[in-house]
Amino acid sequence: MSAVRLLVDHLCAEELIETVGGPGAVTGAPVVTLRAAGAERARWLQALRANAAERTRHAARAVLHWIHANTHRQPLRISGFLDSPDVFFLGDALSRSEVARALTYLADEELITCEGPPFHHDVGSHVALTSQGVAVVLAGVTDIGAYVAQQREYRRPAQHTHIEAGTIENLTQGDSDHSVHTSIEMHTALQPAGLASLITELAPALDLDPEALADLLRSANALAGGGVPDDEPPPDRQRGLMERIRGCLTSAPDTVGRQLLMDAVGQALGRMLGG
Repeated sequence: MSAVRLLVDHLCAEELIETVGGPGAVTGAPVVTLRAAGAERARWLQALRANAAERTRHAARAVLHWIHANTHRQPLRISGFLDSPDVFFLGDALSRSEVARALTYLADEELITCEGPPFHHDVGSHVALTSQGVAVVLAGVTDIGAYVAQQREYRRPAQHTHIEAGTIENLTQGDSDHSVHTSIEMHTALQPAGLASLITELAPALDLDPEALADLLRSANALAGGGVPDDEPPPDRQRGLMERIRGCLTSAPDTVGRQLLMDAVGQALGRMLGG
């Protein structure tokens, strides 16, 4: 009963419930009722418990950790998971088909193996972690989906970007353990109009806030002479605009596009200063 009392005290402190009477005659537990915040929290938890994506995320994480905790049992049968506390998500047990879908997902991503007699349809009942699965557990990964997406990104082909006199070529060559390798070669510093064009092309992918993006595009347009051919601003104005552009770029997340533009602006400023 002390555990119940502690729980009631905690929920009362959180202003989720309130006591409306003393200990009951049968259970000895206090009589409580939900407050407005408690009712809202209960509805939120009910919706979360019914959310298929959240149930799938829990199933993948719970299965992975359960296998790791029971590797001493050989062969390890997944049916044991159904009898463990880990099968519950917010008080509701995962179904056999939900567990099977989690097994299929983890096996497809090479985090576990499923072999032996069928557990559900064609999903094997004998489960084991792969070395990658062990690494996920030991690293304390809580969002398996995010981890898998990150690994897929790492397995993408290497991308090499070259800038040459205002021309961008994206060359993809072979597989790599890293998602993007950036090799930026500035053989010839871009002229103001070419630099402005490059900025305009890459700016939308820089993940800047709307105000910063608009400022960057205005500066690029001014650097290009406002779109009027052969009407570039004077050198001092060009230099000021490039410095302003560089300032805008420093607030952008560190990406390949940002690095590319920072280098391009640096080369253009160096050319103007005679470097």
